[in-house]
Amino acid sequence: MHSKVELTPKTWNMLHSGNPSEEDFIQSLPVSRTLGRILFSRGIDTLRKLQQFLNPCMDDLYDPSLMDGVDWAVARTKQAIAAREKIMIHGDYDVDGITSTALLVRVLRLLKADVSWYIPHRQREGYDIGRPAVDTAKERGVSLIITVDCGTTAVDPVEYARSLGIDVIVTDHHEVGTKVSPANVIINPKKPGCPYPFKNLAGVGVAYKFAEALIRDCGYDVSSFRTRFCDLFAIGTVADIVTLIDENRTLVQFGLQELPRTGKKGLRALMDVAGITGKPITSQSLAFGLAPRLNAAGRLDDAGLALELLLTRDESEAVQLGQSLESQNKARQAEQERITREAMDQVSRRHLDVTSKILVLSSQGWHPGVIGIVASKVTDRYSRPSILIAVDETGTTGVGSARSTAAFDIFGALVQCDHLLERYGGHAHAAGLSINADNLSEFDATINGIADAVMTADDLLPQIDVDAELDLDCVTLDLAKELQLLEPYGHGNSQPVFMSRNALILHKTKLGTAGAHLKLRLDTGSGQPLECIAFGWGDKEEAFKLGRLIDVCYNVQVNSFAGRESVQIVLRDARISDAVIAEPFACTHSA
Repeated sequence: MHSKVELTPKTWNMLHSGNPSEEDFIQSLPVSRTLGRILFSRGIDTLRKLQQFLNPCMDDLYDPSLMDGVDWAVARTKQAIAAREKIMIHGDYDVDGITSTALLVRVLRLLKADVSWYIPHRQREGYDIGRPAVDTAKERGVSLIITVDCGTTAVDPVEYARSLGIDVIVTDHHEVGTKVSPANVIINPKKPGCPYPFKNLAGVGVAYKFAEALIRDCGYDVSSFRTRFCDLFAIGTVADIVTLIDENRTLVQFGLQELPRTGKKGLRALMDVAGITGKPITSQSLAFGLAPRLNAAGRLDDAGLALELLLTRDESEAVQLGQSLESQNKARQAEQERITREAMDQVSRRHLDVTSKILVLSSQGWHPGVIGIVASKVTDRYSRPSILIAVDETGTTGVGSARSTAAFDIFGALVQCDHLLERYGGHAHAAGLSINADNLSEFDATINGIADAVMTADDLLPQIDVDAELDLDCVTLDLAKELQLLEPYGHGNSQPVFMSRNALILHKTKLGTAGAHLKLRLDTGSGQPLECIAFGWGDKEEAFKLGRLIDVCYNVQVNSFAGRESVQIVLRDARISDAVIAEPFACTHSA
């Protein structure tokens, strides 16, 4: 006997500025009221801001010399190039670090520098520059190390490098904690006192600005540099989930335009294996197509494979490397599914979703390269911060990945747990750490105590922010196309979410493997049914009775098939409407 399937909707928060000037501004815009309201709620409240948002221009980018330390770093790097000193770029094993490294290595090769690179092994070395990297630099005869996407808090390794006579330039974007690297110079817009106007660059963004300053000072064309390397900027920025506003939005948009015609053979091979060659390239193409494949190498083994792909000039090598990354990505997916099942089982078995505001989960059987993805899934599932810790085979040391919600600064909490951690770093919503396994219980209790002091029960409720309420007959192909003006979507500029009440279910069918997805046809009242796709809702099919009225929360998109375009909504959430239909509704049902 089957149990009754019911909908358990999230809380829908209607976004509204409450600003009395909103209506006057919307009426002055050459766009629909719907789009105007969305723009206003996102801070686009003047015609100049509207122009900059809808028509980004490279000329609006900030001067990289505004970033503290850039001028000194440029002068030191030029000195190294002129004297044929050996330079080593030290990166990181995630997509942001890999694209940052590839960008600086390519630029320095163009400038005829003697440059090599170093990416730490995730399992053996962990995040950030360490002594093994410094020893390698010494063996290579390196006199200048330039870090990308790391180094801000690396005190001991940088002291060690400088004691060996090696200068260190740090380029980074991570939060500046209580421990600050004694590098010759730190280029980081988040550094206290740095006057750079935009603080939310990814690591590749900081590397890009440094490279632009270097290119300019060496007498080369800056506009050519910007066009040539905005593809790498776009991939690293989207993958690192930084806010897609201001400079990030501008350069990601140009990067998306540049990718289909990129001259980088590795990127072309990667787009082929991801199945996006010849298709419109969007931020989603990068987030779900390119980034996971570049990440796979560093998650399971050596990220150098992904970096070699971005650096190669040989087409056959690019194809081979692309296929290798595809194989590793499939292995990563299988490992991720296993760890996800085990993590969810821990939460259920220990009733942590009832007893804990922070989910601290650990196991000796987890791959440290995959736990970050799983932590994101756990956080999404339980609407609270999660920290997954992979304990080594000896049971003595754990490597952790943390993901959080808007209500809790996970990096700030780790700072307060400094005495229990070996290392840590990251942002308010994502961080990494290493810990002695003996400290796990105390760490769990301490960080939950911090959360108890600042988080309320409401902070743990699953919520969706809704941009506007629409009648379903207003959801048209024209609206879907107009909304494309907001792209590229990403953190800080998310795809708009709408809600509609009393949508009548005309038809339903299951789709995908084992009926994992659900497709609905809804009555709009205009005589033209609206197609609704509900990914992952196949197990709730029974709740969507034909003839029932439901309230829907959704995204609007253009659906292209066989050369024909139509409007489609993608379900985010649903609930049964207050209104009911007294008489049975007759319609076709395809299961």
